[in-house]
Amino acid sequence: MSRLPSLTGLRFAAAFGVFGLHAYSLVPLADPAVRRAAQFLFDAGDLGVSFFFVLSGFVLAWSARPDRGPLRFWQGRVARIYPAYLVALALAVGSLYVTDRIPPIFWEPLGASAVLLHGWYTQEFVYLGINPVGWSLACEMFFYLCFPLLHAALRRLQPAALYPIGLVLIALTWSMPWIAGATVVVPEHQRWFVYVFPVTRMTEFALGIVLARLVLLNAWRGPGLRVATAIFVANYLAVGLAPAVTRDTAAIIVGTALLIPAAALADLRGDRSPWRHPVVVHLGEVSYAFFLVHLTVIVTAVELLELRGPWSLWPALGIVAALLLVSYGAAYALHRWVEVPGMRLLNRPIPRAARLRQSAAPIP
Repeated sequence: MSRLPSLTGLRFAAAFGVFGLHAYSLVPLADPAVRRAAQFLFDAGDLGVSFFFVLSGFVLAWSARPDRGPLRFWQGRVARIYPAYLVALALAVGSLYVTDRIPPIFWEPLGASAVLLHGWYTQEFVYLGINPVGWSLACEMFFYLCFPLLHAALRRLQPAALYPIGLVLIALTWSMPWIAGATVVVPEHQRWFVYVFPVTRMTEFALGIVLARLVLLNAWRGPGLRVATAIFVANYLAVGLAPAVTRDTAAIIVGTALLIPAAALADLRGDRSPWRHPVVVHLGEVSYAFFLVHLTVIVTAVELLELRGPWSLWPALGIVAALLLVSYGAAYALHRWVEVPGMRLLNRPIPRAARLRQSAAPIP
């Protein structure tokens, strides 16, 4: 299967958006005009998580191998995300200790986070309790659990069925706030249902699988990379115009659904792509670790160095640049010495007896 380096580069763009949101939120600006400009550029940064979910479904469907059974697939996904996640969780706990921010209820969110079940808790002190960005990994683990069956079902379909399914998934993503209002009895839990609940976020992951199947079947008819990028940027910057109830998940779903296949096709056709530059691809390879550690770095620095501000523009830019560099350094170390060795160690071949049992299982 052809490699798609532009998708790796796009991963860093999404992670940088999340960083930008947290940086401008925690390093406040004194000038109202500058503050509004920062808000315009980075307030939608948290929607990088939505981009990750669609991209995850696309990449897994693109790289799926018929000879690789569910057991082997799940082993690979655990090896991919869990070692770095646990080390980042330990760093977040250390940050809580050194900054004297240990919450009154500590062990329950820590235990739920350690086994990636915290996204299933409706209480904010659990799913945001230790490393606040980690709730998305609880969603990803659920997606991985469901992927073999979901992909087997969608792989059977032709474009005439895939296109309507993709539109239904986009509509469901937009409709989640109203579904929450009609089905979630406790009002305080409705944001969790829309933003955190792994089952509701499955629509974005499934959309990624549908998009990958359309590209694989040579049936994608969206715009090229240049136009798709322009649409995505316009979509991203116009998030503030979207209804508040749909902002958190659905606001960039259309731009995302156009950009990811366009980037994949640019790689397949050899078209020019800024996301394929070696530096951008390297940053994309480090982006998972960067996503895991950046908020810990920002919060620890703000607390220990008393960076609460407010700051004028140039000192703020200097602080944010330093935080970005430190976050990259920590992410590079986590990627090189934990993430990559962890994949090699945990992704070893399954024992022969387990392979025989898996090969004897009926194929969906």
